[in-house]
Formats: sequence, C-alpha cells, structure tokens
Amino acid sequence: MSRFVVFLVFALMTLSACTSTGNADQDHDTATPEETASGPAAVPPGDVATLRVEQSPAVGPVVADREHYTLYLNTQDGTNPPRSTCLEPECTLVWAPLLARGGKIEATGVERSLLGTVQRPDGLEQVTIAGHPVYRFVDDEQAGDATGHGAEGRWFAISPTGGKATR
Repeated sequence: MSRFVVFLVFALMTLSACTSTGNADQDHDTATPEETASGPAAVPPGDVATLRVEQSPAVGPVVADREHYTLYLNTQDGTNPPRSTCLEPECTLVWAPLLARGGKIEATGVERSLLGTVQRPDGLEQVTIAGHPVYRFVDDEQAGDATGHGAEGRWFAISPTGGKATR
C-alpha cells in the first residue's frame, strides 16, 4: 500500500474521530503501535510525541520525530501566542501537524522549556517548539529527508533552538 493511501486512510480516521459522539479518547488510548497508521501524521492523538535532534546532510541539526522524519515550522504561524495557520485539509494533508494530547512530549536534545502544545480548532493539541507549531512534510519519503526546507518561502526545517535550521 502506498504511503499516500496509508496517510489518506489515517487522515480520514482522524477526521471521523473528531466528529464521533463516542469516547474517542478511549479508542485512541487502547490502540497499539501496530494498529496505528504510519505516515506523515505519525503521532496519533493521545500518544506521546517523541522528538530527537538529528543531523541533516542538507540543513544541519534539525528536530525529528520518533521515526526520524524532519519536522518543520511555518513562518506564517503565530508564536506568541502559538497559532497554526495550516488548518484546511489542502494544507494538513501535505503538512501534517505533530500531535500530542496533554503536553505528552519526550525530547532528546531539545530544551524542555522550549516545548509545548497549542490547541487546534478541532480540539487536538499540536506540538510547539519555541512557540512554533511543528509539522511533518508528506514528500519526505524517508527518514532524514528535508525536502520541505524552504518550500513556498515559508516552510523550514526546525532547529533544536526553535528557529529555521541552517548549516
């Protein structure tokens, strides 16, 4: 199954969970890693976001997720207070927000004081680094890619200090 199809299925499951009248929290908390879809939105709601610093051959030190995929900031997002401008499906299907309910974030190499979450309009919590909401880029096909760096002049790999990654 292609990554896009897996991602699309995950996105549809997430959207349906947001509109469900049942206890969505219970459903997410009982899923095992094998039951969750992999793809650009690798951390389902309610899971612990795992961050690590890695060396990108293209842009230097970057923050990556648990699967070693580069994370990005959007310069059009607000940082004080944190606010995401990537809310519509045409954006979130390409730039998947990294989610973590209740501020559940584990990080290696990133100062704890820089970490947080911001609540999105759908009620999900998106991870922030230095106030920047963070995302994963759908066109990064393998761990370590940073193909989204500089996209549209507003998407940049995020450094461990919360700014744009630069060599």
